[in-house]
Amino acid sequence: MFQILYRFFALGLDVIPAVILIVPIMLIAQHVLFNPMSIGRKLLMIIFGIYLSGVFLVVGIPSITTIRIDLVFNLIPIIDIVNDPIAYIVNTLLNILLFMPLGFLMPVIWKEYRSMKKTVLFGFGLSVMIELLQMFTFRLTDIDDLIFNTIGAAAGYYIYILFLKYKPEKEKAELTAASETSENRLELPIVFAIVFLIMFLVRPVISNALWSVMLQ
Repeated sequence: MFQILYRFFALGLDVIPAVILIVPIMLIAQHVLFNPMSIGRKLLMIIFGIYLSGVFLVVGIPSITTIRIDLVFNLIPIIDIVNDPIAYIVNTLLNILLFMPLGFLMPVIWKEYRSMKKTVLFGFGLSVMIELLQMFTFRLTDIDDLIFNTIGAAAGYYIYILFLKYKPEKEKAELTAASETSENRLELPIVFAIVFLIMFLVRPVISNALWSVMLQ
């Protein structure tokens, strides 16, 4: 029980600095760089940015304070199941769940990604980037993560489709109208760049400072 509480506490010390930075910077970007949009869409975009920061934190991308080269690969799919089937299944489910919000949120926010192909391709590309970045951390670069993250993005997209199917027509129309606001095609790259730079450059410095204070 203590270990679980400590893990949540440690996660909080890492997530809170990211959220504190992401929210105001995203609001400024929305005001300065993006076309006018509804409050609901602004909120969804901020939620997406916070979600991305959580993904980067969970998967363990390198940071300016921890970058290292550690070339450890697994290029054979599903082979690790023979070592510990239960742990493998749990890890597989977590990989799928991790990318399901991506598959759901992207078509909700950006009409361009109401194509399953584009959404799943983005999820695949993000997973490839993460696996390549893990060569500069202590983490294993694993083809299984790539496969199941992509499946998670596809599952999230199907949830979006079901969400639309069973949502009342009036609310569906409001949701569509909110996201049909004139979009800047650079919105997603800018959101992605903001989150990545915060997680790579700034968050680790603040988190380390918080840990130093806590351990004194």
